[in-house]
Formats: sequence, C-alpha cells, structure tokens
Amino acid sequence: MAPGRKVTTEAAAARRKKGAKARLWRKRWWLGGCLVLAIAIALGTMAFVSSRPEYSEPPEAASILAAQEGLRFGILIPAYMPKGFNRENVEIKVDQNGPSGEPAVQLAYRNKGKSAAVFLRQWVPGNPELEVLNGSRPIETRWGTGWLLTQAGDSLSTLWVDIGYLRVAVSTHNLDLVPREKLVLMANTLGLASETQTYTFYNDPIVIKGVEPPPPFEVQLNEEGIQELNLTITPGGYSPIRFAVKKGIPVRINFRALGQVGCGNTLIFPADPVSPTGLTLKSALDLQVLDYTPQYGGDFQFQCTNNCFRGIVTVRE
Repeated sequence: MAPGRKVTTEAAAARRKKGAKARLWRKRWWLGGCLVLAIAIALGTMAFVSSRPEYSEPPEAASILAAQEGLRFGILIPAYMPKGFNRENVEIKVDQNGPSGEPAVQLAYRNKGKSAAVFLRQWVPGNPELEVLNGSRPIETRWGTGWLLTQAGDSLSTLWVDIGYLRVAVSTHNLDLVPREKLVLMANTLGLASETQTYTFYNDPIVIKGVEPPPPFEVQLNEEGIQELNLTITPGGYSPIRFAVKKGIPVRINFRALGQVGCGNTLIFPADPVSPTGLTLKSALDLQVLDYTPQYGGDFQFQCTNNCFRGIVTVRE
C-alpha cells in the first residue's frame, strides 16, 4: 500500500473514532437530560399531589346532627381545619347562654396533645344590630363583613361572621398554632354538618383584608335645638358604638342598659376630655342623662369602668 493511502486511512479511522465518541457523549447527555426531566416531573407531580386538598367526610357529623335536634338552626362545621386537630372527638355544648339569653352551641376542637383548641360558638342573635364584638375591626370574609378581635397579652383572637340569621364566633387562645388567617379560612368554609359536607387539612393561604368601618351616627337636633342621642349599653357593647356631634352646640345623652352588662352599667364619658364624667345605672330600668356642650374637636373614647366596653364620639368643628 502506498504511504499516502496509509495516512489517509489512519486519518479516516481517527475521524470515525472521534465521531463515535461525540455520538456517545451526545447520547449520554440526552439520556441524562431525559433522566433529569423525568425526576423533575416526578417531584412536581408529588408536590402537586401532596398540596392538593384531601377531602374526607367529617367524622363528627353524626354527633353534630344528633346535638342539633330541637334547635331552630342547623349547626355549622368548617370544611377546613388546621392539621393535628381531632374532629372525631369534638366537644359539643348546648346551653341558653347566648348574648341575649337565646340557645347557643359551642364546639371545641382540640389538637392531639390538647395543648391548643379552636372554639366555634353559634347562636341566633335576638338583637343583631345591638350585639357587637367590642374592640374588633371589620374584615372581608366569604359571608361579607366579619369582625376580628385580637386581645394583646392573652393571645386570644375571635372572628364573628353572620351566615343568614345565624351568628358564628370562631376563636382560639393559641395564635402560635392557629393564626388569625386560619380562623378566617375556617369561617370561610363553614357549612351544615350533613353527610355531603367534606373537610380538608389543606387550603390556599389567605390575606386578611380590612373593611372601612361604617361612618359614625350623626346626632340630630331635637325641637329644643339640642343634639340628643339615646346611648344603650348591651352585653355586646354600645349602640351606637360611634357617633358624631358638632362643637359648640349643646348635647344630651340618654344612657340606659339592655340586658346583663356587668361593669357596663357605668359610663365614663369625655364631656370634658381632661376630667370625664361618670354615669352609673342603678337598675335595669334606670335612665341617666348627661347634658354638656363640647368645646374641643376630635375623636374621643368613652368606656366602662374596666375598659371592657369602648366607643368613640367624634366632635366636628
């Protein structure tokens, strides 16, 4: 064989060997890419499956349905419940201790170690407009405006929602395990305790959105040219809880109570913001009248002796 032909043959063999290596690496890269893609798809599928709501029939349904016999309303239970809480052994209490003395139901869901609890109290309010969650703020819920209260110092948080004619209070003393967002999720998923009601430990996260409070009640002049207001204290707080008067015009406040109000029988009112006036109701039928002329503009708080009940008077310039 001629020397030139031998060199050409060796070069071709080298090229074939190099091409074979390149094809082998491409094949390896392709197989590796497919493997990575398959793993990614598998992990994504697992994450999706694990994050999907797992719905089950509520184990407490039979007990709830038995407890509501004789009541004029159906007991509601949440479809969403934080993981770790025992639904099957829910504690059910039916009594006559609603805010206006009407029948009320309390459900207590506790976690497995009984170190945390969520309470759902339900009743038909006798005076819906007069029963207010004192110190709460309005927020958005599935059912419209709800009222959220968080008390500093004891980690108590309570949410009131109205569902039809039924009022439900969802509360906990364990905000570290059941934050306010989860209380809202529970309230948003309330439904009748029937066999068709399902529950889940999972739900989409929620952001609590505030609602602008209603404007203060505008006090009108009576025939004597006095700004006259009937201020009522109820077991749920003051009615109206916010009202507005005009500076420099005489004001008359007729203070009375409706129901058992405890320390609410005494009103501390900022007729003079520096030296407030106290009015005390001596009986359930008592009426106390305060006459004064506001001299300072702004928002001023009035309250009971223990600051359990609070309201705001706005004095307009």
